[in-house]
This record gives sequence, structure tokens and C-alpha cells, in this order.
Amino acid sequence: MSERPTVMVSSTALDLPEHRAQVRDACLRVGAFPLMMEHLPANDAEAIAVSLRMVDEADVYVGVFGHRYGYVPGGHDISITEMEVNRAIERDIPRCIFFMADDHAVLKRDVETGPGAERLDRLKQRLSLTHIIQRFSSPAELRGNVVQSLTASRQPGAAGSTLHYESDIPRAPAPYIAHPYTLLHTGGVIGRQAELNLLTDWVAKPDAEVYGARVLTFVTIGGMGKSALTWRWFNDIAPLEMRSLAGQLWWSFYESDARFENLVTRALAYVSGMSRAEVEQVPRSDREGRLLDCSRPDCVVT
Repeated sequence: MSERPTVMVSSTALDLPEHRAQVRDACLRVGAFPLMMEHLPANDAEAIAVSLRMVDEADVYVGVFGHRYGYVPGGHDISITEMEVNRAIERDIPRCIFFMADDHAVLKRDVETGPGAERLDRLKQRLSLTHIIQRFSSPAELRGNVVQSLTASRQPGAAGSTLHYESDIPRAPAPYIAHPYTLLHTGGVIGRQAELNLLTDWVAKPDAEVYGARVLTFVTIGGMGKSALTWRWFNDIAPLEMRSLAGQLWWSFYESDARFENLVTRALAYVSGMSRAEVEQVPRSDREGRLLDCSRPDCVVT
């Protein structure tokens, strides 16, 4: 697998534009390059050639299937989407298959009927017999599933194939960045000063209304820059405004290991000074309580 793995993103396009965008972002999040054909070439032969060439260039295949079978070129019996998954199977590259769940909201126009629906059903049945299928109920859930699956598809020992970021646990007060944020391609965040000030008021301005809140949550729709904003504050502003910090921890729930149990385990190791192996010897039912105990002002990190 190459230093920056390439991922063929295969799906019908007209009914799944938001889903494809989320898959693209998931690829970028784990350091992979997405191969995507958003517009079919003018003629069928060229469309088939371009699609199959992208599969041939890919290290990993990601197939997203909703309720449409896709375009069937003239003179062929199967859709370009099925051609793509067939070529990925033929090449025997890692394949991540996602089906839209029954509880996913869908427009009537995006549900194919007739022969196309029958072909799609046969394709899904065939894939279900030979692949582990993950189901998604929203574009956001698909994104998280893709991040996890791309991580799992990494070949053990392959040089440069890191699709998952997990750093060693340092000794406090050195910052513990469990999963570095990689999508901030510019030198900094432009604007958003009001939000940055709010974060600072939360922890450093006793006369601020928000000061002293145990948890401050930023809630917006996906893609509005929550992670970029807080990453900037975490790295560039908080260390200057909070000079008495006992430590800092950054955790991303987009990563493959981002279960709450793992967060508790690693956070406890960081704030207590225990090794991760020592923490893992503590009963799971006790770890959360010990972590909460360490949040008290009189907690001493040893």
C-alpha cells in the first residue's frame, strides 16, 4: 500500500451526493486520497474505462449502496457501479461495503423500482454472502463507519500505510493528543473570534457567564468547522490563557478506536500517571469513577 493510500469511492451519484461528500471527507481524515468520478464522460465506453481505471489504481475499494442500481451502459447487462465492485473483487483489494439501513430517511425519487430494483437486490445478496456489510442510517454515520473501516483495512506491517492515528500517552502536563487533527490545511483559522473568545472565557475569565461550566459543547451541522476551531484554540490559545494547566487531552470520536471505554482508559492513564497496562488491570466498572476523582481540585498527579 502506498504512502498515501488511494480509495475508490463507488456508488450511484445522483441520489447520494451528501453521502459521497462524507466518504470523501472520511478518506481525507485518515490520510487517504479519494478517487471519485462525479460526472460521467460523454460516451459509455469512456465512462466504463475511466471507472475501471480508477479501481485499478486504488488501494482500497469503498462501495456505498442505497436504493438505486445505477446506470447500465448500452450493450451491457450490469451497471457501472456493479462493474466497479466486480473489478475490485477481481483484483482482491480490501473492500468496505456499506448498505443504507431500513430506517434511513429517503425520498421516493431515490428508490428505484422494476428491473433495476431486482438487479440491485441480487447484487446486495451476492455481496452479503462474501463481505462484512455495514449499514448506515445517515450520511454522518456513514462517515464514521468509513473512517473505522479504512483503519481496519490497513495491512499489518505495511510501510507507510498508517490510516489511523494514535499517539503514545505522555506524562502530564505535556499535552496528550490522541488523534491529531489533519484537515486544517491552512496556517490557522480565519475569523470565528467570538467562538474562540467564548472558549477562553469558559476557563480563564471568572466574571464571564460561561466561566465554571463543567462542559462546554459546540453544536452545528457537519462541515461548519467545529474541529478546526477547537483544534486552533487547544494548541495556540489555551496554553497561553491557562498557564497553570495540569494537562491537556485531545480526543477524536472519528477514529477507529474511539469508543467511550477507550477514552476513559487512556484519559485515566494520562491524568493519574499510571501506565496504560496498569489502568487496564483496573476493573472497567471502576475506571470511570477514578477518572472523575482525578478531576477534583485536590487530585495529585504522580
